[in-house]
Amino acid sequence: MNLEIIAVYENLDGYLLEMEKDNADYKELWDEYAIKPYWEKLSQWAPFDMSDRKPKPIKDVSKLKQQIKLLKEMNLDVIRNEFLRAVEALPNYDDDTIVIAIYPLDDNETNIKEQQNGVQGVSIFGNMLIQVNPFAEDYFKWIPYVFAHEYHHSVWGNYWYVVHGGSTGSLIEALLIDGQADSFAKSLNPTLNPKWISQISKEQEKELWDKHYSKLLDETNFDYGTYMFGNEKLSIPWCAGYFFGYRIIDSFRKLYPDITTKALIEINSEEILSKSNYNL
Repeated sequence: MNLEIIAVYENLDGYLLEMEKDNADYKELWDEYAIKPYWEKLSQWAPFDMSDRKPKPIKDVSKLKQQIKLLKEMNLDVIRNEFLRAVEALPNYDDDTIVIAIYPLDDNETNIKEQQNGVQGVSIFGNMLIQVNPFAEDYFKWIPYVFAHEYHHSVWGNYWYVVHGGSTGSLIEALLIDGQADSFAKSLNPTLNPKWISQISKEQEKELWDKHYSKLLDETNFDYGTYMFGNEKLSIPWCAGYFFGYRIIDSFRKLYPDITTKALIEINSEEILSKSNYNL
């Protein structure tokens, strides 16, 4: 399988120059220089509009210049080799080239900087975006982790949407999609400990499971933002869905340690939950 890495941060000179002119429209310029040249290729396989996944514009030119300088110091050969390691560990169901666009991430995204080590990824139906804030501590170590996580999504989606013909859209499926992706990414990066899968105490885990998650597992009409990313008003912590997904997969793998990542993808979510013996 081929990987095409687009270092978008290397191609933003026009954006920076235009931004220094009077009355510059940063949103329009970002679209012209950072989105339009790449979006058609990135979204080529998407069966519906995924414009909500476009990287947001960065208005602070001074900080952006500093970020670009740091990002240009990254060794793309090392990054490519780490990406290929993930691909070799989990072969996809086809040989289509995967396009990965690497963008700078706005330093104002403090939660990503502090809680996610400055790296955020998103899949675009087989291809992906990785946004990086090089001001974050140890950001470089987390780029391969985020790629592995998003690449797993691509393989999972390929199987369940293309090969298998559809998914359920249930909450338990949503939890385990990310639980499997984090389990895979962590298996390749065992020294990294993501905050989003370790931020909840045992007591809080049981309370949240009993009060919220256990009652909604088969639902398809649920608030994805609330149950995956958290909701302060409902006292659901940040990224609680990722936490529960990882915990269930971890329980399953302890009982079935020899199962491959690809074989696990091909088991439906209800069966994984049942066989995991995850019971609080």
